[in-house]
Amino acid sequence: MHDPGSHGVFKRVGAALALRCPRCCKGAVWRAPFRMHRACPVCELVYEREPGYFTGAMYASYFIGIFVTIPVWFTMLFSGAALAPILIVAIGMVVALTPVSFHYSRVFWMHIDCYFNPKTFEATEPSSV
Repeated sequence: MHDPGSHGVFKRVGAALALRCPRCCKGAVWRAPFRMHRACPVCELVYEREPGYFTGAMYASYFIGIFVTIPVWFTMLFSGAALAPILIVAIGMVVALTPVSFHYSRVFWMHIDCYFNPKTFEATEPSSV
């Protein structure tokens, strides 16, 4: 049995960056671009905990987009660039980084949820209400 609460913050961050399972921190979450495993190949945790579970990942995706693009905005702004080039570069970055952001936002969302609600990740299948 895997204890999801036994992983420290550093191990969890490393597992999230490696796109690994939030419970065992070993199994791959993605099997192909834009195709998640239904469950962890190592510990068999079902990734989608409930219908609409990954809606919260939109917040993580937004944070990733802002975190990555703000340094570029500020660099261009303080170097004297006009607003149009700043917007073009920012929009281009968001479009280019969307696939990466999509993958990481789902994994980060699961890890955040598992960190704060480890009891809900003890069972392989989510409990039906």
